[in-house]
This record gives sequence, C-alpha cells and structure tokens, in this order.
Amino acid sequence: MDRYLAATEKESEKYTIMTSKELASVKIAAQAQINAEYDNIETIGIKRKAIDPLEYQRKRSAYDYNGDSNIENDEIEVDEKVFFTINYDQFNILFRNESVVDYATERINRTAGQVIKAFFEYGKDKMKTVKEIDSPSATPIHIANLLANNDSMTRGDIVLPKDPIEPNKKPSLQEVVKGYIMLLKTDTAGFIRAKDERGANQYAVDFQKLRNSMKRKLLEGLITERYGIATCRILRILIEKGKLDESQVQKLAMLPPKDTREKLALLNTEGFVEIQEIPRTTDRAPGRCFYLWYVPLDKCYQELLMNSYKIVCNLQQRKIHELDNRKWLIDKLNRKDVMENPELLSDSEKIEVEKMNKVIERIEVSKSRIDKVIMILRDF
Repeated sequence: MDRYLAATEKESEKYTIMTSKELASVKIAAQAQINAEYDNIETIGIKRKAIDPLEYQRKRSAYDYNGDSNIENDEIEVDEKVFFTINYDQFNILFRNESVVDYATERINRTAGQVIKAFFEYGKDKMKTVKEIDSPSATPIHIANLLANNDSMTRGDIVLPKDPIEPNKKPSLQEVVKGYIMLLKTDTAGFIRAKDERGANQYAVDFQKLRNSMKRKLLEGLITERYGIATCRILRILIEKGKLDESQVQKLAMLPPKDTREKLALLNTEGFVEIQEIPRTTDRAPGRCFYLWYVPLDKCYQELLMNSYKIVCNLQQRKIHELDNRKWLIDKLNRKDVMENPELLSDSEKIEVEKMNKVIERIEVSKSRIDKVIMILRDF
C-alpha cells in the first residue's frame, strides 16, 4: 500500500489540476508500476553465467541423451553484489491461505478446501499483503481448469440438480465447481462473494468476512472449553442478536432464569460481556433503568491475543526449565566422542534423552498452534 501511494503521488505530480478521467489513469499507471516491480522481484540478483558455447553444446547433447534436467540451473548464478532478505509479507500470505483452506475443509469438506485453494493458486501473483479485503476474482471455468486433474472433484460428495432431459447424466467438472462456489457463497462463514463489478460469474474469497468468522470461532471454542456449551450458547446469542436484557437472553437460550443470571455474571466477570445502562427517567435511578447485555468483540479478541502471548511466554519458560534440569545430559550429548558413538550413553541416559525429546516436541507443537492463533487474531 505504501508503494502504491508513493507511485500515485509521483504520477500526480505530472498534473496541476486533475479531472476524474486523469485521476483514474494515474491510479492505473501507479498500479501497473507496482505490478511491474513485483513481477521483476524474483529475477533481481539472478544472472546467467558466462559459458563457452562449445561447452554449452556438449552439455546440451548430454542433456538430450541422459535426460539431465540440471543444465538450466547450472547456467544461473547469484549476483554477489545483491543483498537478499526474507519476504515476511509473502510468508504471512501463505500462512493465511493455508488457514482459510483448513477452515473450509473443517467446516464443509475436503473438496471445498481444494476449491478455495484453487482460488489462491489462480491469484497468487496478485496478492501482495495479508490485509487485503478479498482475493483476485476468478470464474468457475478458471477454477475448473486448475482442478481438472484433482480426484476429489469426482467423488460425488455434493448433491446437484439433475438434468431434466438426462437424469442419469453425471454433472460436469464445471457444474461441480459452480455448485461448490454457490455452497461456499451461501455459507454463514462468508468464504466466497460475487464480484459483479468485474463481470458475470466473477467470484473471490472474502477475507473481510473470514476474519470475523475465524476470530469468532476461536472465541466460541475458548468459551465452550472453559465454561461449557450453555455458556457459549448465551455468548453466541448476544453476538448474533446484539444488545438484549436478561429475560430475552433467558428465552432465546432456553435456560432457567437462575442459570442464565449466573452464566451472564460469569462472562461479565471474565470480561466477555458488558452491561449497557439505559435510563427511563432523567434522574437515572437504578430501579428505573434497562440493563442490556452485549459482547464487545474487539475487546474480547484483544484479550485473547494477550492471553496467547502469555501462553507462548509460559511455554518458552517451561522449555528453558526442562533444558536447565538436564544440562548435564545436554553437555554429555555435545561431547565429540558421544556424538560419534551414541552407545557411550547408559540405558538410563537414553531413556532420559527420549523423555526430554518428547517434552520439547510437545512444547514446540503447542507453540506452533498458539502461533497460528496469534496470526489469526493479529495479522489476518
């Protein structure tokens, strides 16, 4: 976005007073400049080697005879004068796409996840940041072409309207893809949305809705695990219906008044719900006020993020503690003779090494899962 604004400002300097048509041309030129920079980014720092034509012909003959595919890689070398850095934005985009595919697979089925993955594959060169509103648009024909060799599309795990003329005719690949796109579009999670401004049959992955639905899934999962399904039902009702008084919550949740009051008080204590006071008179007397319950989602998501940071910190401290308790064992494992011959370890030491590896592996797996939660809450 910063590059785009800079390019737009540079193009705008060519005009004193711009009309709407000139403003549109400036935006198009700026976007073309950004696209050109991203298209050439992979070739920067890469150059071809200076090779002898006779040697190249000999290698080409050997390639034709033996089928060796390394000849093209041998002709390319890295320019030593160019510095490289990790593209963190691209990593975040890949992690985000993978999380969305997993979410679609979990919520619907594996084929739906493959359709979402095909959308990302089609627009991978046009996605520049993880904060985008939606993915590049594509038609069902584009997605069907990408999934032509995918076996999951022929499993028949979606029910489509039958052909009135040939009822026994199997649906085509494009019809199956179209059916899954409609299914993903009508799902409450908001996977797909139509982009009619791009033309007919243009669809894109709706990141804006997916952000809210994936964050909400994390929040509801936490409430269910800690306080039970009934408490999560109350939270879900308040999110969907908005501000409600206690009697309305009790009716919609189908719980006894006492249980409803206790669960609302528990959620209020933990900071997941708050009370809005609405006075009926000017004196704001407590007895003449409405008290409405509601869920401050942004505050809840921020609290979840803070708790995730604390969990990662605790896991790292536990890892350090486990390694410090086995410092003598680690020092012995780092000895040159033990590295060359692990049989120098006694049976009890081998058991302790195996136990240590299991503990460290569990800690690292837990950190990886929490990192995924942090990515959804903070970066997505």
